[in-house]
Amino acid sequence: MSKAHVAVIEDDLVFQSMLKEYLCQHGYDVRCAGAGQQGLELCEQHCPDVVLCDLNLPDINGLEVIEKLLKVCAHLPIIVISASEKMSDIREAVRLGAWDYLVKPLQSLDVLDSAIGHCLERHELEASYLHDIWELDAHINVIYQDDMIAGKLTEELLPKSPLRVGAYNFECMTDPADTTPTWVDYRSLGNGKVLVVMAAAQNATEQNLVPLLVLKTLVDPVIRQYLSGMDNTLVLPGSLLEHLNIELCHSQVRTAFDILAGVLDTETGQWQWAQAGDKLEPSPSAKPDLALGIWKHANYRTHQLESLHRLHCRSYGKELIVSAEPQIA
Repeated sequence: MSKAHVAVIEDDLVFQSMLKEYLCQHGYDVRCAGAGQQGLELCEQHCPDVVLCDLNLPDINGLEVIEKLLKVCAHLPIIVISASEKMSDIREAVRLGAWDYLVKPLQSLDVLDSAIGHCLERHELEASYLHDIWELDAHINVIYQDDMIAGKLTEELLPKSPLRVGAYNFECMTDPADTTPTWVDYRSLGNGKVLVVMAAAQNATEQNLVPLLVLKTLVDPVIRQYLSGMDNTLVLPGSLLEHLNIELCHSQVRTAFDILAGVLDTETGQWQWAQAGDKLEPSPSAKPDLALGIWKHANYRTHQLESLHRLHCRSYGKELIVSAEPQIA
């Protein structure tokens, strides 16, 4: 197997030298640049397999370097290595197309070797399926052009009827004039537990129908595993979002999602949930974590309310409502 070519764009010459020495020892062919423009020229001349790029460069901002590189080669794996832990920098780097984001100082350079290995493996898999993806895109265009097909698929994202479990009612209200795809679901899991989900793509367009269908299909096997007694991820909302986030970050879906996912125990009234993205505003609510599909290392918290009386969440023209019937004395 031939050596993978790695381009390092890093202005800290000591750190640059350390990276080069480590990567060369691990079998990579490494070329370095100390500034953004030099890095762009280096990549144009040598066509690397992976690029390591700092954000704080002396001439061109690292985000601009990423943008320019991906305009020339849209599928080039880029790993950001930066001292910045600002969520805005992470979000923007990943939005532009960076495949990973590592924060300096690295606890171990082995993390870098692992990140490069994952990028190369993913790039190889994506390249091998590129023809299939082109075919899928053609089918997707047909879907959007056929109102009947698009309408049926949109209906698959919404519950077919209200649900009642114990003293709780679950329903989805829709505005017929709204065409923005939104996924709303509530499913009985047995033993009085109900899964509740509302999700929407951050860029509100009709073209987000297929990404939402993909997100829905990622949840289905987790439901099956829970119902078969194999895994409890489904009823641990924070863990569920972490699982979905990793799957999305490793997929071809280039969409960020806002999502509310939780489990209501209708026998005790206990409501556990997790929130990602800041576009949904559920009540009750908690401080949301990073939207799904942006950064694979994001963490998601589980929040808990001991007695839920009413849950309301809105996304565009869809409303999710969970309400408890008043107890008769």
